[in-house]
Amino acid sequence: MVSVIDGDNFVLSLIVTIVIQLIFYAFAVAFATENLYDFAGGLNYVIVFVLTIGLNDDVENVRGIVLTALVSLSRVILAGFLLYRVLSRKGDARFEEARQNPLQFLVYWVFQMLWVFLISSPVIYVNGRGSDPDLGAVDYVAFAFIAFGIIFQLTADLQKYAFRADKANRGKVCDIGVWSISRHPNYFGEVVIWWGAFMCAVTPIQERGDFGALWVVVSPLFTMFLLLFVSGIPLAEGQKLSRFMKTEESKEAFLKYFSSVPPLIPCLPVCYAPIPSWAKCLFCCEFPFYAYDEKQVALKESKHDMESGKKDSIGHPVSKAPSA
Repeated sequence: MVSVIDGDNFVLSLIVTIVIQLIFYAFAVAFATENLYDFAGGLNYVIVFVLTIGLNDDVENVRGIVLTALVSLSRVILAGFLLYRVLSRKGDARFEEARQNPLQFLVYWVFQMLWVFLISSPVIYVNGRGSDPDLGAVDYVAFAFIAFGIIFQLTADLQKYAFRADKANRGKVCDIGVWSISRHPNYFGEVVIWWGAFMCAVTPIQERGDFGALWVVVSPLFTMFLLLFVSGIPLAEGQKLSRFMKTEESKEAFLKYFSSVPPLIPCLPVCYAPIPSWAKCLFCCEFPFYAYDEKQVALKESKHDMESGKKDSIGHPVSKAPSA
């Protein structure tokens, strides 16, 4: 094995990640475009995975080879799909304001550096540890997890894209296929992939007594944190659900869907709907801020109308009627 800077090549992986993201950031600023943001993340993953397994130079490291092949495939598929989608939409709404401010835009790229490095940690560890110990039951379960996650995520993305491409479904909630048992099945697939990657690191950690390396569990945990609380579900639900509230018919259809389909972990509606709200929150990640709050929307609209009225009265004073 070739070690650069540190034994497992974590530092090298971090340096490579920073360089890749800064190169793409410079391109994005120069051309005022965010189209390659997700592609840069996917490419970064693959480069780190291939680099670390290549430096290992151990053809008997079946665990690392299979893990690298699976997670690299998942990143290529996801990056390709996201690139196609952003080019089709001619932009990404997440960056409408940030792309005009280089410093604000940089925050997103620094965040992606952290994201890629932490999520990659189990793979970097496995690739840097060689072929010992031999594959065991946990590894095969882990490979199955990753393969299932890839298929589930790809299925969800393709079903959603086909649904949205049909103009007849405009304004409707996607409740077909895997979307009928999870409101965000693509995120569920992503979570399963990284729990599987962590499981691949468990046996090497246990066999070597390298329990300090258990920090790589940050990969699936950070993935869940982001999707549940930061850049995943919160950006798609809550007040963003107003697009389904424009008519009574679409509102009724969505609220029925929302109450009977879990946000992440798949479950049949007939089983999920009767569960008490507190149990959904505690065991199914159904957090209160995912719900649409009509009162909050009404308050914001009222405040906006008042501010607009003030601006109008300041900018366009009402003319006095001429005296008789």
